Amino acid sequence: MNEKAQKGCETLLYTCGEVKKGEKVLVITDDTSMKIGMELYYCASDFTDTTLVCTPDRSTHGEAPSSSVAGAMMEADVIYGCTTFSLYNTDERIQACKKGARFVNVADYSMRMLEEGCLFADWKEIRTIVDDTATKIVGQELSIQTTAGTDFRTSIIGRKADVGYGVSRGKGESSSPPDAECAVGPADNSAEGILVIDGSIPLPGLGVIKEPITIKVEKGYITSIEGGNEADILRESLAAFNDNRVYLVAEVGFGMNPAGTLSGRMLEDEGVFGTMHIGIGNNLSYGGSNNTSVHIDLIMKSPTCKVDDHYVLKEGKLV
Repeated sequence: MNEKAQKGCETLLYTCGEVKKGEKVLVITDDTSMKIGMELYYCASDFTDTTLVCTPDRSTHGEAPSSSVAGAMMEADVIYGCTTFSLYNTDERIQACKKGARFVNVADYSMRMLEEGCLFADWKEIRTIVDDTATKIVGQELSIQTTAGTDFRTSIIGRKADVGYGVSRGKGESSSPPDAECAVGPADNSAEGILVIDGSIPLPGLGVIKEPITIKVEKGYITSIEGGNEADILRESLAAFNDNRVYLVAEVGFGMNPAGTLSGRMLEDEGVFGTMHIGIGNNLSYGGSNNTSVHIDLIMKSPTCKVDDHYVLKEGKLV
């Protein structure tokens, strides 16, 4: 086992998943992420009942696992999703957690992420930041502006704050370390305006954005995507799903990890403190019913966000 990576594996097991001796641990991996999955499997196998399953790569974040993997998820106490594309926004993950499993998302990891960086943040401090912010993002209407040109608003009536502490310690909890975030789901058909994406889109061919992408939203759905080469890649990637549900604005998220930096890796980028992300596609985790197999996050830098008559962020700083 890689000695440097062992530190990260131990953080995922003991701090983030709080795995106990005798618990049934399931590590799910795929062809591309096999090295990460094996590192975590060997570390967990030293002290508890651990099973490793390997599946072919999915095609995007939120695509359902195979029926065999789904069955194994329903029998585990703690699940580690060491896959290239995230299983977090899948019905299979949701059902396993409803049964009581703890889920730790380890999607799109690199060996560097196990060895150094924001995985080793102060998770107790982060919980306080997340809880404080969660109280501020529930209300009637949410708006976002950025100096890059974002001018967006949506109703959030009836939606609850979804919290991501980066740890899964209680029965049924799920997390995506090093991502820590708060999020709220737009009410159906209410999102309107312009989004200028200048941070990151963790998809093949994209990552950290070099030329801002301008996205128009009407009645809850993306209606146009404009910009340079990266805009073309995003437009073509979404069209390839041949599913209009992928254009739904599903989530408004707030990065909550002060140790995070944009890298092009999803679970680092979503959690960068002072950024916001718009999730599109599947919104089951955010109070909706859009059960497409796709969920993709679009990350903006230094946003100003208001909920009703109070600020949540001003130019990327918590108010």
